[in-house]
Amino acid sequence: MSDPKPLLFALYEQASVGCGGAPSLWTHPADERLAINSLGYWSNLARIADQAHLDMLFFGDVLGFYDVFGGNADAAMKWAVEAPANDPLMIIPALAAVTENLAFGVTVTTSYEHPFTHARRFSTLDHLTNGRVGWNIVTSYLSSAARNFGLEQMIKHDDRYERAEEFLDVVYKLWEGSWADDAVVADKARQLYARGDRVRPINHEGAHYRVAGPHLTAPSPQRTPLLIQAGWSGRGREFAAKHAELIFIAKSNPQEIRQGLEDIWAQAQARGRQREDVKSLTVLRIVTAKTEIEAQRKYDELQSNYHLQAQLVSYAGDTGIDISRYADSDALSTHTEGLTSYVMRPDGSGKPLTAGDVKKRFASVTRGSDLILVGTPQQVADRIEEHARISGTSGYMLNPLISPGSLEDFVELVIPELQKRGLYRTQPQSGTFRSRLRADHSSHLPDSAYGASFRFDKAL
Repeated sequence: MSDPKPLLFALYEQASVGCGGAPSLWTHPADERLAINSLGYWSNLARIADQAHLDMLFFGDVLGFYDVFGGNADAAMKWAVEAPANDPLMIIPALAAVTENLAFGVTVTTSYEHPFTHARRFSTLDHLTNGRVGWNIVTSYLSSAARNFGLEQMIKHDDRYERAEEFLDVVYKLWEGSWADDAVVADKARQLYARGDRVRPINHEGAHYRVAGPHLTAPSPQRTPLLIQAGWSGRGREFAAKHAELIFIAKSNPQEIRQGLEDIWAQAQARGRQREDVKSLTVLRIVTAKTEIEAQRKYDELQSNYHLQAQLVSYAGDTGIDISRYADSDALSTHTEGLTSYVMRPDGSGKPLTAGDVKKRFASVTRGSDLILVGTPQQVADRIEEHARISGTSGYMLNPLISPGSLEDFVELVIPELQKRGLYRTQPQSGTFRSRLRADHSSHLPDSAYGASFRFDKAL
């Protein structure tokens, strides 16, 4: 049997008081999320993650309030459900300055951003972080976000992906095809910064965008940031197979994860990519202590500060279904442009959940089907090792229940146990984010990547 390889580990965050997963746990006495407006709060988290050799600090994001439950945002405001939502892009440069190796992932939608300004923003981030940045590509699902950008209703699911495909074409042209590798000379003696004949416009004209170019920013360490994606629908998997280098999986069943990954890998290989080009992170919540009794006590304290209504507010926003209007025995509507996977029964029957099913699922911190491990460090490590073996996941995205306590417990108690098993690295990884995930340690997209077809030396 070959020696185990270290898994990838990241920390999930949002620049919000009520972070996704268990938004009401900011009420826990040990939680410090009320300090999200302070740079000190974020610097402390980043330093802990960096010193523990975590691979990434990942930021989710939303562009509207969760206002479906009850027909308004009152409950979302009460429980701070993914609110207030500060801009994570503004936080990352400051955190890059106080860390050495930690990479950063950040969520930005293709539905409401413009690809030209988006490309410049990420090239700038890639420069400032020395190539330690990744982009989580989302198409958005909140109706409130659509209204914030002047739309009467949310763009339909498949139309959002169609728009996203063109968005990616534009940014690839800017990142990969606008500046040649030898365009920048930066020679003071020759009084020459860049060769004009090696910088060109992209002249993109499509169904949604017209962008002339050239790209306003010189090539950054990675050119294209590491590409992250979280869609698990059929259309989402197709998109991931084409573009994603790292997949974010919000599932717990290891067989289901393996099946989904095999599907994505097969589609990626059909496009000429390698299986190894597509890594994955599975969402994981951990409650741990030196003894089982102490771990259970921690869990009970979490449960006493967990509130079902806050979770139902989050569910309503995610699905677009106002569950407050349903009797427990009522089957939920399947006509939604939100996250339809949250509406269907997990048994593959194709039938929707009832409101009572949802309330039962979210009645406790365990959240039904979510992957949450409660126990001693040895027990937690056992479960991680077994889950990774069956699922084929590349690693885990830690979703903290309280902050910074959940991260501190993982660092102090679980990491040493994982290191004993060869499942967690003992030394930091340097270099760009992409170079750490690739066998050839290249900072740039592989030649087989779709985005590589837009490079300067290829026809636009």
